[in-house]
Amino acid sequence: MRPHIVLATSADDPEITASDRLYADALERRGCRVTGAPWDGPRAAFDGADAVVLRSTWGYYRALDAFRGWTEAMAAATRLFNSIELVRWNLRKDYVAKLDAAGVRVPRSFVVPCDARSVGRVFDETGWDLAVVKPASGASGHSVELLQRPTIARQIAALSDEARASGVVVQEFLPEIGEGELSLAYFDGVFSHALRKRPPPGEFRSNSRFNPTRTAETPSPQVTAQGAACLATLPAMPLYARVDGVVREGMLIVIEVEVLEPALFMDFEPSSAERFADATLQRLATSSRG
Repeated sequence: MRPHIVLATSADDPEITASDRLYADALERRGCRVTGAPWDGPRAAFDGADAVVLRSTWGYYRALDAFRGWTEAMAAATRLFNSIELVRWNLRKDYVAKLDAAGVRVPRSFVVPCDARSVGRVFDETGWDLAVVKPASGASGHSVELLQRPTIARQIAALSDEARASGVVVQEFLPEIGEGELSLAYFDGVFSHALRKRPPPGEFRSNSRFNPTRTAETPSPQVTAQGAACLATLPAMPLYARVDGVVREGMLIVIEVEVLEPALFMDFEPSSAERFADATLQRLATSSRG
């Protein structure tokens, strides 16, 4: 019987993305039936699935409790990729402190309540004049800002309700970001391909909504090995992962690890979809439910 794999999307963007369509096609060539369905749509679309792969569940942070409940239900009913253990780990960006404790090089970071006094205390303790602030639970550059000491109160007041609810990460600003953020894609812990996302002039954010320039990149083996070593510290090895960061003197500084719903940019390296499909079917052959 053909395995049925559902790629989870969102009601706002229910169609399978162009990048993920390459993955779906590769799975179908291997005998699978692949459909796409929004996580926040009818639950029946996932009934009987052999696996649910979280792909473009963008906007989940606006309904965090509902999304958390849905992922738990999916993990109980079928094989969820990435695993529920990794979903729980990735839902809050305080995982950066766990990476730091495991020896991964990350920006200096603090998770604090979303108020000017708490954020100002971080500036006082560190001596920073600039810092990046982002919601502790969020995605797609939403409410990510470059804080400046004189305008902390005004900038914090303008952040989203989601940031107020989840708290914020106040993170060291890395000047290398001006040269672009490096996104390293891995399947089952093995490096696949990379992309450099350069923000436009005067911008530091490289999410799609800020119109970065994207180019394929060939990082050094040393850098890709550092990304793999980062993944080895996670609670479980992800089927798919994107490690985002910058390189300083040959060393990868990991800004974020995305194992929930990262864009994987397979359209920049179409053969990567074949690797993703092979890794998925290997997991289906060997993994147990949940």
